[in-house]
Amino acid sequence: MDFSRKEKNKLFLRMDKRLKSENDLSGSSAKSIIRLLNFIIDTFVWLILYLSFAYIFDLYFFRFRSYLINYIYSISLGLILYLAYYCILEFSFQRTFGKFLTRTKVISKYGGEITFPIIVIRTISRLIPIDILCFLFSKNGLHDKLSNTLVIKTNANNV
Repeated sequence: MDFSRKEKNKLFLRMDKRLKSENDLSGSSAKSIIRLLNFIIDTFVWLILYLSFAYIFDLYFFRFRSYLINYIYSISLGLILYLAYYCILEFSFQRTFGKFLTRTKVISKYGGEITFPIIVIRTISRLIPIDILCFLFSKNGLHDKLSNTLVIKTNANNV
């Protein structure tokens, strides 16, 4: 089959449109202001969890004499709660509390199912210090790019 240049361009444009409509979910992706609101809500919820657990553990279980051990303990507790908060909620519901309130959810960039390893990569990637700065230049954060995920708006019926 030998196509003319005009026919090749038409065919290419049709294929390009079809691929974009099938795979491009960025049109429904959440705006940066909503992502910032998610971050603020989730940080607030995580902070309440952390302070509650730290208070209970300090009151009833652990009290160390060394400042260094207390510091390591505090950092470890915060990290464990951070990882648990995001991993459990995003894997189980594809949402955190911030995403529930803003009616957004996490999906795979390619439309597939979100697996636990993807959520772990996404959660650990959030700990990279420049992740939050990526939102100044893009709709998606570094944790979205590294885990091939998107945060999209959901309907009221779809929550």
